[in-house]
Amino acid sequence: MLDSPLHEHHLLRYKVDIEDRPMRSFSKTAIVSFFDESDKKVVVFKYGVITNAEIFDKINKGEDINLNGAYVYNFSLTDYRVDKGLDDSVHITLKNFSAKKAFFDCDIVNDFTYTNFEGDKVTFDSVIFGNGTSNFSNSIFCNGDVSFKKAKFGSGSTNFQSVQFGDGLVSFNNTNFGTGNLSFIDCNFSNGNVDFRNTYFGDGHVDFKFAKFANGDLSFEKASFGKGKKDFKNVEFGGGKIDFRRVEFNDGDVSFDGAEFGDGKVSFRSARFGHGEKLFTQADFAKGEAQFDLVEFGSGSVNFNKATVTDISFKGCALNCYIDLRFNSCRTVGLSNTIVRDILDVKPEDEKVVISVFDISGMRILGRMFIDWRANNVFDLIYQQTETTLFQKAEQFRILKENFRNNGQYEDEDAAYLEFKRCEAKANLQAAIEKDKKNALWAYPNFYFQKYVFDYVGRYATDPIRVLFNMFLAFTGFSFIYYVITEYFPNFGTVATTLPVELQHIHSFGNCVYYSAITFFTIGYGDYFAEGYLKPFAAFEGFTGVFLMSYFTVAFVRKILR
Repeated sequence: MLDSPLHEHHLLRYKVDIEDRPMRSFSKTAIVSFFDESDKKVVVFKYGVITNAEIFDKINKGEDINLNGAYVYNFSLTDYRVDKGLDDSVHITLKNFSAKKAFFDCDIVNDFTYTNFEGDKVTFDSVIFGNGTSNFSNSIFCNGDVSFKKAKFGSGSTNFQSVQFGDGLVSFNNTNFGTGNLSFIDCNFSNGNVDFRNTYFGDGHVDFKFAKFANGDLSFEKASFGKGKKDFKNVEFGGGKIDFRRVEFNDGDVSFDGAEFGDGKVSFRSARFGHGEKLFTQADFAKGEAQFDLVEFGSGSVNFNKATVTDISFKGCALNCYIDLRFNSCRTVGLSNTIVRDILDVKPEDEKVVISVFDISGMRILGRMFIDWRANNVFDLIYQQTETTLFQKAEQFRILKENFRNNGQYEDEDAAYLEFKRCEAKANLQAAIEKDKKNALWAYPNFYFQKYVFDYVGRYATDPIRVLFNMFLAFTGFSFIYYVITEYFPNFGTVATTLPVELQHIHSFGNCVYYSAITFFTIGYGDYFAEGYLKPFAAFEGFTGVFLMSYFTVAFVRKILR
């Protein structure tokens, strides 16, 4: 019946007519007409009328409370306690309670406070509550199943504060909580599975603060929230699987501040948030995996500051707002194929940020990422990845290099660029050999040649001081070659001179150093020249000098211009 248009309207508009004719076991009939927002009648339901006095009589006799298809007006267990002279906090026992497809109408409140539901099952399936408050606070439900499937609440608040559920299935599947505030504060769901799938929570404040879930699974899949605050602060989620997939959180703040998610898997995959703060600060995901793949975070901010998690994934997300990922402890952060349009912050400030693996392969940074090469230990964040290829690691270092440049972190840019080129070289070597093992004949020499010339000599033009040091090594090395050959192997070659005999000191080490210097810097005064087999050495030293001086100029100017 509630699959009708009535279920789509969150503010109940209805009219009740009571007829003095019996309906099933009830003495009177209630005809309830429901209207849409244009006051057009959309559906008519018939109920059997039962009075509070009749229900109280069943309670007194200890009979089962069967209200299936009943119309109940201003139900109040507080009134029952007043009639009996009982304190307000005395629990009233309702045995084998069932109110399937019932209607609880009221002027102010439907009062189920301090109820003790006994029996194998409690059923509120397809029940409708009027526009007043529905209050179940401090009630105790049986250990069997508790079902509010397809229940419909009106515009008043709904209160399940401090309720104790048993170990059976607790189902609010397809329930519509209307437009008022909803409270599950300090509610204990015990060990049973809890089902909030396809539930509509309305525009009021939805409050689960300090609620406790134990070993059962919890599902909010495809649930829809309104624009009020969604508060899960300090909730204990227990050890079962926690499912928030495809949830529509809408506008309004969402808080999981200090929540404990237990050891189960937590999934927010494909959920959608609106405008407002999304707080996961100091949340503890324990040993479970947290999945936020394909989530739309909307506008506002997302804060995981000081949260603790083992593995967390944001694959494919469009990060359009400020994202704080300064975890207290995290083994793996997956950010592959994300788009950063605002700020992604993992840079430590007062406290250390502990992340072991940080996967940003395929990321596009249109905004900024705040990260520090040393403080975040970026080298290990990338190289400790076990599921990414060398090409993917190279891509990540390239992404970081561009980000560091945009942030003005030039030292960090150089470090990232160096690792990018190293990974790229190794990846190309690996790809060539995998394509054809015969390629190893040229791939390895080419790899090690580039490794020495570009990496060792000047760190891919990021370290001019290192280039200077290698210039000194080259110049000194050639000096010794000239001296040794000229002094001990003159038949092989010598450093000759055009100077007069009285000025010749061609066999001295100083002259060899001098000749090496004018050759290395391509000065060539003509007073000394190589003979014999030293000529190729001299030519090669001239080329080496030109190369290293050019290399130094590039590296030096690159540093200065920044």
